[in-house]
Amino acid sequence: MTGLPALVTDLGRETLRAPRAGVRRLLEMDLPMEARWLGLLLVTVLSVFVTGLSLLLLPPGSEPGILALLADPFVGVPSQALSLVVGAAAIAGIGRFFGGRGGFADALLVIIWVEFLMTLAQMAELAVMLAVPPVGALLALAVLAWFLWVIVNAIAELHGFRNLVLVFLGLAGGFVVVVVALALLLSGLGILTVT
Repeated sequence: MTGLPALVTDLGRETLRAPRAGVRRLLEMDLPMEARWLGLLLVTVLSVFVTGLSLLLLPPGSEPGILALLADPFVGVPSQALSLVVGAAAIAGIGRFFGGRGGFADALLVIIWVEFLMTLAQMAELAVMLAVPPVGALLALAVLAWFLWVIVNAIAELHGFRNLVLVFLGLAGGFVVVVVALALLLSGLGILTVT
């Protein structure tokens, strides 16, 4: 394997083994903003596709409403893209507030990369769930734990923070604020109905 696939595979392995080193290497590539926006579009479409695949595993009629909504490309793609952009802005803004050095463009790149890796992990998780459902449930927990480990380390590297516990607490608090803000926004636009 050569070229871009080899680079992505190598960077993915490095991020899995040593998240801070992988993110540092990613940021050092200094990708143009156009590539970051294109990456956002690609990872958003891939994520919506995987959400649609996951719905196929559920018994008919048991799909959670929000999952079915996010699997619809006309709702899922803009909603997912908006949530990633808002997440990147929050990571950049909150990090800067606490003395971090990362800006929006790099936060966006980090969020896109972690979302891409998470989506690939979810695809593997779906395959395992089809083959061996009990192992798939355990894998889902492992993927969630891995995702938290990677995103905390990625944010720490982005901003130059050393204390991972404080980064985790900031991430948790920021997540709550962003989710509430997005829910209010989507509710105001009529996309999400609160009953």
